[in-house]
Amino acid sequence: MSLRILHHLLLPLCALSALLPFGSQALTIGTGPLNGVYYPTGGAICRVLNAGHALHGDSCTVQSTRGSMANLKALDKGDVQLALVQSDVLHHALHGTGPFSGQGANNELRSLFRLYQESLTLLAAPNSGITTLADIEGKRVYPGNKGAGEQITSQALMAAMGWQPGQFAAYQLKSDSEPLEGLCDGSLDAAFVVAGHPSLAVGDLISRCKVRLIPIEGEQIDTLLKQHPYYQRSRIAANLYPGQTTAINNIGMSAELVALASLPDPIVLTVRDTLLARVKQFSRLHPALSKVTPEQLQAQTELPLHAGMSDQPPVPLPLTPEQLTAEQLTPEPLTPAPSASEAAPTAEQVGAADGTTTPIEAPSDATATSSAAVATEATEATEATEVNPLPEEALEITSELTATQTTEGERVAPSAAASTVPSPSAAVSTQLPQSASAATAPQEQATQPASSAVTGETPPQDKTDTLPSPTTSAATQLQL
Repeated sequence: MSLRILHHLLLPLCALSALLPFGSQALTIGTGPLNGVYYPTGGAICRVLNAGHALHGDSCTVQSTRGSMANLKALDKGDVQLALVQSDVLHHALHGTGPFSGQGANNELRSLFRLYQESLTLLAAPNSGITTLADIEGKRVYPGNKGAGEQITSQALMAAMGWQPGQFAAYQLKSDSEPLEGLCDGSLDAAFVVAGHPSLAVGDLISRCKVRLIPIEGEQIDTLLKQHPYYQRSRIAANLYPGQTTAINNIGMSAELVALASLPDPIVLTVRDTLLARVKQFSRLHPALSKVTPEQLQAQTELPLHAGMSDQPPVPLPLTPEQLTAEQLTPEPLTPAPSASEAAPTAEQVGAADGTTTPIEAPSDATATSSAAVATEATEATEATEVNPLPEEALEITSELTATQTTEGERVAPSAAASTVPSPSAAVSTQLPQSASAATAPQEQATQPASSAVTGETPPQDKTDTLPSPTTSAATQLQL
């Protein structure tokens, strides 16, 4: 066969493949640890995409990472195609400031969605004597995981307070892999975490070790918020955690779904259209997503919008019935789990970046400003966004997240992207999980993720408005 004939035969096939959103290529989302919010959020995205076969082969998978910083590195290397990243980390990456000052501005980052608000949260050990933010000076304070974004946020706070590294005491963690356990075993006086609330890990620390939430507020914080519009006031509503009878003010930022400009437009268009059309189902898959609307998802961010997001979005579809294939059907109908501790973890983890830790590092450049602020909900005089317990009638979605031991960075698909939504009376269960260390693992530290497979079909007789609950598998790399 001549090359000319072969060329004419292959050309139509190439053109056809270009029209397909994916083919057999997997779409991988860089998220966070198993015990965090990023991981089940990425799982929720994959679950929606795979349930409707939007990617022509259930090809969306989740990769567990240490968090925002690790996700940006994986995105640059091509290990993931989508990434979940804090808005303040994105600001520094976009402008080449802070931890990215030696790398220059990243002009290839593109925004897809702004998902939900997360908060810099200050936790204090029960016998630390800490009741205000100012009290942490001179104490043993864990600033957060270097592989995540929380250390960037805590260092910005340190700079706003005028604190230097020498003003804090050194500490020796008894568990390098679970630094927040230092609040329970006496290794730490206080720790910073970035988490969506309610958080399973935070709730467990409060109920098991009597750890306390400390407000992040004051004149210096007001100045920080004015200088850096990618931060905003945030508030943890009263009674969201055991014994927490008052609202707790803190610093908020947004969790965003981003990609590189080189990600093909048809792929981005498929992700956009599917999530917007199924936004009601998506919002029911995790408490952090409960307030998601099409308008919020498409709110303007500091990053340029990906070209695949620029045309007219679809009108959201009404809730439609869906179910698994025959091989994956669960034997019993979905029922709400009795407590949040039995469902998918809901807190971002923090992990020690390197073994023994020393006093807090010098604050990085926190003076750069941004042109876009994350939208917040106005509340009376404080203009704070308040994280409220979710209503009784909403979000009765449950699925299990079965952990399969793997090494950090392995691509996996969570067996469920959802966690049980707490009721107003008990947003976070005080019931302890079987493994205390697993439940209290910090925000964005590397963990061993779980895996599962899920697909979706539409049966004519089923009138449920939920996405299917997947079955579990022991494989370390499966698709949702």
